[in-house]
Amino acid sequence: MTKTALVTGAASGMGRMVAQRLAAAGYTVAALDLNGDGLAETAQRSPNMHTYTCDIADTDQVFSVIEKVRAEHGTLDHVVHAAGMCHVHASALDHDVAQIRKMMDVNYFGTVNMCQAVIPAMKQAGTGTIVLFASVAGWLPSPGMAGYSASKFAVIGFVDSLSYELAGSGVRLLAVCPPPVETPFLTKLRAENASVLGGEGGMTAEGVVDAMEKALTKPKTPLFIFPGQAKSMYLMRRFVPGVMRKLVASKIKPVD
Repeated sequence: MTKTALVTGAASGMGRMVAQRLAAAGYTVAALDLNGDGLAETAQRSPNMHTYTCDIADTDQVFSVIEKVRAEHGTLDHVVHAAGMCHVHASALDHDVAQIRKMMDVNYFGTVNMCQAVIPAMKQAGTGTIVLFASVAGWLPSPGMAGYSASKFAVIGFVDSLSYELAGSGVRLLAVCPPPVETPFLTKLRAENASVLGGEGGMTAEGVVDAMEKALTKPKTPLFIFPGQAKSMYLMRRFVPGVMRKLVASKIKPVD
């Protein structure tokens, strides 16, 4: 019996890659994004992929699309929520509040919307997998990233709390916390303010998706996984936070 997967943020970047890999693996894939043209490009060589335009920050839209996907393709077995957005600014003190609010709407409330729309049915069935994309920025704040980091801190707190509710339910929950990744997402960030990256490049999207897939093959993995250099960044933040702060400050200079 063919399984059904749903992927958000499927118009580009890691979401596109995940959707295409799942389609190649034989899943019926529901690909979601606000960018209809990008979705069409993602699905053009995958006859078992079906596209749905959706603003994940809009609760009514999310529930309506999930209901439509279930009606057309049946039970959702595997969900990967990769949609997100980022705006950066030199200073937290004069960053446009509307931009910060939009990041919270998409990154945090979009995650809440997706979980509330898909997980209850998984819990009732006693099976299913949901992968949520957070970020190492949700563990390691840095200059210029205050709004984005706050939205990802919120995601991490939500995921950690949710994990208690799903213990023993048969629903598997995994949160991926990558470092910066070389995708159109990062290209846009560089165009806004490249200084926030401290001159560093990003990890490949293939590396992040490979790490996610490897984690899912193991019966027991941590709730949060840290691909590539994100692992050392997380460990330094946890065990030698003073050293990590000095390292960040040496690479990324705050603006007065």
